[in-house]
Amino acid sequence: MSASKPTLLLVEDEESIGEGLSFNFKREGFEVVWKTNGQEALDYINENLTKLNVIVLDLMLPEVDGFSILEQTRNQADRLPILVLSAKSFEMDKVRALALGADDYVTKPFSLPELILRLHGLLKRSTWLKEQLHGPTSDTPLAFASGTFFPKSLIFEGPNDISTKLSPTEASLLTVFSRHENTVLSRNQLLKDVWEYQPNTETRTVDVFVSKLRRVAEKNEKAPEFILSVRGRGYVYVTDPEMRDSLVNKKVK
Repeated sequence: MSASKPTLLLVEDEESIGEGLSFNFKREGFEVVWKTNGQEALDYINENLTKLNVIVLDLMLPEVDGFSILEQTRNQADRLPILVLSAKSFEMDKVRALALGADDYVTKPFSLPELILRLHGLLKRSTWLKEQLHGPTSDTPLAFASGTFFPKSLIFEGPNDISTKLSPTEASLLTVFSRHENTVLSRNQLLKDVWEYQPNTETRTVDVFVSKLRRVAEKNEKAPEFILSVRGRGYVYVTDPEMRDSLVNKKVK
């Protein structure tokens, strides 16, 4: 495999889709490994984990389904970018995949240019992570909500001294909120700033990741003090007491 090209594992059992994606991913500069069987894909991941830069994963696969692959991969590699590409369009499937650690979820049929854009967004966040790990300011802690974030390790020291390692996407979301404190950000804006693409109707991804961030950063995720929802507008990371009181008085979560 070429050391200069990012290695992409494509796990897709539909031959026509797999051939087209493999061709286009190679045109985009990826070294593509294509697996059509869930067990074969899992075996490849286990043997080549350190060589992989990104995974594009179908959910409905022979032998081992995508959910199992996702869960087992995340247990070994919490920073490897994974994009789910599936015909499963039910909300519960999207939420489950994201909760298991997928960084993004694209539903078939899909737009190829949008898919390529999302892939580049995943790699950009991966590059950001490496900069955080090795950059000159990588050890500088960041106070956020009810805890402290350490970019070098991606560790968030939350309430009650509970430590959680964030995924690169969760860390990017935290960083965007921190840079725009007391400013309402729409779901579209968050999708653009964190996921690096212009959305159409895909908004559940944002909601799931906000929920995951609240779980580690708030004292009570069901009654958040800092990461608040603004009905019809989006989300806001609140550090100003007056703004918080105003939103709470309006019964905004």
